[in-house]
This record gives sequence, C-alpha cells and structure tokens, in this order.
Amino acid sequence: MTSGTAPLPVVEAKTFCGICEASCGLIATIDNDRVTELRPDPDHPTSRGFACSKGVMFHHVAADPDRVLHPMRRKTDGSFARATWEEALDDVGRRLESIQRAHGNESIGIAYGNPVAWSFAAAVTASGLATSLGTRHLYSSASVDVNNYFAAADLLYGNTLIYPLPDFVATDFALIIGANPVVSHGSMVTTGRIRDVLVGIPERGGRVVVVDPRRSETAQLFEHLPIRAGADPWLLAAMLRVIFDEDLIDVSVVRAQTSGIAGLRDMVARFDLDRAAVETGIDAAVIAELARALATARTACVYGRCGASLGRYSTLTKFLLDALAIVTGNLDRRGGMVFGHSMIEAKGTGDLGGSGRNRWKTRVRGVGEVNGTAPMACMAEEITTPGKGRLRALIALSTNFVSSAPGSSQTIAALDELELMVSLDPYLTETSSRAHWVLPPTVWLEREHLPIFTQTQSTVPNAQWVAPLVPAPGEARDDAWILEQIAHRIGETTLGIPGAKLLARIGIRFSPAQLIDLAVRLGPHGDLFGLRRKGLSRRKLMATEGAVKLADDCPVGVFDAKIQHTDRRVHLLHAEIGSEIDRLIDGIDDPRYPLRLFSVRELRSHNSWLHNIPRLMSGDRRCRALMSPTDAAAAGLHDRDDVTIVSAWGEVRVPMVVTDEIADGSVGLTHGWGHEGGWRTAIAAGGANYNVLTPNDTNQIDRPSGNAFLNGIPVTVTRSDER
Repeated sequence: MTSGTAPLPVVEAKTFCGICEASCGLIATIDNDRVTELRPDPDHPTSRGFACSKGVMFHHVAADPDRVLHPMRRKTDGSFARATWEEALDDVGRRLESIQRAHGNESIGIAYGNPVAWSFAAAVTASGLATSLGTRHLYSSASVDVNNYFAAADLLYGNTLIYPLPDFVATDFALIIGANPVVSHGSMVTTGRIRDVLVGIPERGGRVVVVDPRRSETAQLFEHLPIRAGADPWLLAAMLRVIFDEDLIDVSVVRAQTSGIAGLRDMVARFDLDRAAVETGIDAAVIAELARALATARTACVYGRCGASLGRYSTLTKFLLDALAIVTGNLDRRGGMVFGHSMIEAKGTGDLGGSGRNRWKTRVRGVGEVNGTAPMACMAEEITTPGKGRLRALIALSTNFVSSAPGSSQTIAALDELELMVSLDPYLTETSSRAHWVLPPTVWLEREHLPIFTQTQSTVPNAQWVAPLVPAPGEARDDAWILEQIAHRIGETTLGIPGAKLLARIGIRFSPAQLIDLAVRLGPHGDLFGLRRKGLSRRKLMATEGAVKLADDCPVGVFDAKIQHTDRRVHLLHAEIGSEIDRLIDGIDDPRYPLRLFSVRELRSHNSWLHNIPRLMSGDRRCRALMSPTDAAAAGLHDRDDVTIVSAWGEVRVPMVVTDEIADGSVGLTHGWGHEGGWRTAIAAGGANYNVLTPNDTNQIDRPSGNAFLNGIPVTVTRSDER
C-alpha cells in the first residue's frame, strides 16, 4: 500500500495446508496483502475443522525475517550478496551453456524435495526440464522414504502409482507398522482427523495394534507391540508363515485375485518363528497370535510408513504388508485395503513417463530408476566419479538433502566438486548455503495451489484448486517461472511431452496449469470440455470456495479396473523379492554395533525445516537420543548424559534421555536437526544431523527401489567423555 492509498479490506479465503500429506483445509485472514491468521476450515470434506500447529503457523514462515527474498550470489568467502534477477539468470544461463558445450546435457541434474509435491507447477516444470535435457540426473525426495511403495506397487499391481489405502474408518482390525499417524496425520494415506478415526476402531469393538520400537504418541492410545528397529520384514514374513501353516488364507479371494500364491508360500516357509522372535524381540507365540487375529478379523487393514519405509529391505517390507491383506481377503474390500479414487487417474501415466521402474539405470552402480528419477543416495558418487555423464551442474528445488538424505558427510564433500549449483529455496540452509546461486521461490500461500500428490490417496475423495492468497514479497517468483527462465537461456523447454521443443520454436507453449487442467477435464470427474455439465475443470474449482467432495469414501469392487498386469491379477511371486529374502536371511550382525538406530518424528517439526519459527520452537525443543533403561544400564549411561552415537558411516554427539518408551536393542534420535546457513533460530537450536550416521552406499540401500536406508542403522552408544 502506497502513502495516501486507502487500506485494503480485511478478507477471508479458503485454502489448504501445503506442509504435509494431510493437506488440511484452512481459512486465511488477509489484511493488506498479508496473511495474518490461518485457522482450520470446518467445512473441508477430509480435515473437517482440524489443522495442526504447523499449518496454522505457516504465515510466520512467509513473513520470516530470515527468508530469502532476492537472488543471492555466493562470494568466494562463503557469504552471499544480493543480485538482480537478470544478473542471476544470465550468469546461470552462461555457466550452464558452457557445461553443455563441454560435457553435454546429461551432465546437468535436477533435485527436488517434498514441498514440490504441493507445487504442481514446480513438479511439472522440473520433470519437463529433465526430459528436455535428456538427463538421467533427476533426483526426488521420494527416494528417501516412499520409492519402496512405488516398487512394491509395480510388482504387485503392475503400476508404480497404484497402491491400496487402509480403510481405517470401517475396519475391525488395524495393524500399524512403524507409523505414528497421530503426529504425521497419515502419510501415503490421507484420512482426515485420523486420530479420531483410529480411536473409533476400539470404541466399536475392534483392535488397533501398533508395532514400533518406541511407544509413540499413536502407540500410547492403543495396543503397543515393541519391536527391534529394522526388523519389520521378519515379523511380517513370520506372520504370513503362520497364516499359511494354519490354513488361514481366504482361498476363494486368493484364487480370484492372485497368481503366484504357491511361490509366496514357499518363500515365507523359509522364515523360522524362533529366529524371527530373536530378530524382532517379539515372542514367537505373540507373533502367531497376531497373525491369527489379523486373519480371522471380519475386516482388517495393514499400514506401514516411515519406520517400515526406511529400512534396508523396505520394498520387501511393503510387499509383505500388502501380501498380508491380500491373502486374508482384505484387498478391494470395505474395511480392508481400498484403491484411491481421484480427479486424476494414475492409469496410463506410464505413457508420459510418470510411472514405471527399471527403464534405465544410473550411470554409477546401475541402480534402476523409479518414476523417472534416480536415488538421492547415488547423487554424491555421480558428482565425484569421472566419465561421460558425470553430474557437474545441479538445480535444486526446495530440498535440504544435506540434512534429509543419506550420507550427509559424503554429500557435503561432493558438492564442492560441482561446477554450478543453483538452489531455489526460501532459506539459506545447510544445503542451499553451498550453492553458487540461491533464488527465492514463492511459498504455497503465494502461488496457485493444487494437491497433485495427496488428492490421489484421500480416503474421502475430493478436489481443490485455489488461487494465490497474497502477492509474493520482495522478488520471490514461482519455481516454474524460474525454471522456465533458465530453460529459455539454454535453449530447452520445461514441457515434458513429445515434440515440446518443436512446439516452443513455433510459439506454442502449454503452462503447467493447462496440462493439469487437461488431465482433470479428461478424468473420471472432468467436464469433458462441456460434455459433462457438472464435471470439473480448473476454472470451476478455482471459482469454488473450498474443496469439492467427490464421494463419501473410496469405492470397492474396482479390482479389475485398477490392476494393471495384463492378466488382471495381483502377482505374488517375484525373483526380486526372493533375492531380498536371501539377503535378509543371510545377513549377519556386526558385533561392533549392537544397537539399532531409528528416527523420531516430532509434532512441531517437518523433516528438516520449521525450526526457524520461534512459536514452533517454544518449550523443551531440542535434538535428543532416546534409550531404554536396560540398554542404558548395560552401557553405563544415565539420563541427561551427553552420548556419542557411532555407526560405520559417522558419529554424532547428543544428549540422552533414558525412557521406558524405547524397546530394548533400539535407540531413537530426533531427525532434521543440526542446521547451518542463514536461518538463525534453527542454527541456535543446535542438535546433530541424523544422516551423518546413514549410508549412501548402494550396497546398503533398498535394492528394488533405491530407497534410502535410514532406520535400523547398526550403532553403538557411549558416554561422550569416555571417547
């Protein structure tokens, strides 16, 4: 507002949270082009008046005085100086052109983090630019925690983007493995007010069993079964063996839906319950009882997330989780596992490169791609290994991979070898502070907003597309605009479709919004360009206040339409799974590292950010390790001791909390701490970087998916003053 101009009226507008997968509905109060308050939207079809502290505080991120609002060039002394957009883009363009001429397009890479899942334009342009370049250096945060979902989906259902969701609202038995939905609000499943939904299961006579090395916020509410960190596949395979041995499979459903059931029986027959008890720390009789309870429940669903998705054998773990539902007749069943029903269908996306696996392999180590992306665990070695296709320039979008991806120490060292790094990030983080250029992107309050990722996994199908709430401050620009400007300067396009470069030469360009609108209009709820009068389009959704509910729940009886194998059956026998079972059974523990480390998620953190907002950092917020009284006594440790945690890949020093929340044999460590850069509150909070302890060795990561190995890390713990 300029001097003498009348103030703008205070208004309210509906949007949704762009931090985590819950995507809760919010109502924003806007005063003079600033969001001054965010509160839950009681009319949102999924969240129904719920939002956590992170979502309602996000306007403080937008207004953070440490936020990067202008292009910043790193100087030789490591400090940053403000520059103009023209200076930044021209310099980036010149340097990329030089790298193109000397080493080819395949030496340029793109990496993006979780926030891109809530920025459809960034997602489209990032993958489009990689396609235009013809580079295989496209790195996604999915390879840190969810590629195993996609690999298991490909094996079982024939498409990486088709995976069933637990129907918690109608189930009689919920088995939750390594997930804390009371804090995460549901990951890879969007069930609004998930705490209330889960509490409703025992209230109507059902059971919820939470398997976790920590008595988490979720486990405290239900039956908690402690397990040694990283041992999930041992438990699941042993449960399947019991179900087969005691003839508890649903024969009629298995015959109708699957192939390879005999092969699956043979594979799990290799798992001895007594060894499974040793590996998991769970008595064999308890494992058997759990298997029987799941198999004989009227309806049952199984769900595993970060604890189960970050282990060394995470695709095997996800495969076995789904197999439990499948063989007990709980796939495509109300109260069991149901398939999502969204305004954009995953079916057919393989034709455009959006889904698929192992169509090409990484230059170094030969790890297969997933959904067109390479594993972040390979990035450091791709930078440091000479030869054709060596990664020499990297464009990073909203990713703090130095903190959040495996092998932090190796990654930091590798970044020094890049000829150019450009980071699109609202903060100077431990990653972006190592870039040559930091360019300021908008945040979700300031850009057109569509839940491109989470709308596919909502158990109450809905659609929402909202306009920017406020103008971007300073010189912040949308990620898509920044990428388009860079692409233009090096003769590339950000449209990842056949003939895109030719179309661009003759002046025909499609924006990300136009491409997604096309998919919506041709989708199951689309308006078919006017042929379906009540159908959806971008224009209709943006004119709607809030979300549009598409159905009360996900449909059942859609098995034939969802399964993408040519025989329309779920495939239960795979050589890849057999190889992973061999690797698991043949594994030998290293006696130097007797404990197993796992990450602890916190209510007011999200991955490696939100530590710069004072109101979210109030109270006793600090990085800490958690250990059981038994293990602490054996190691001569006491509550509040400073301890050193050592793995084969690094060591960190943190304060220890001794608590009976932790299972014997395991150590918890809060993740996402240990900050560097220019965000002052985050740096002042101190702490240690969890991923100093994790490997980016491709012999250690999950082989079928390239997923990082971050949970179940073998470690030893000693008092720091003894080292």
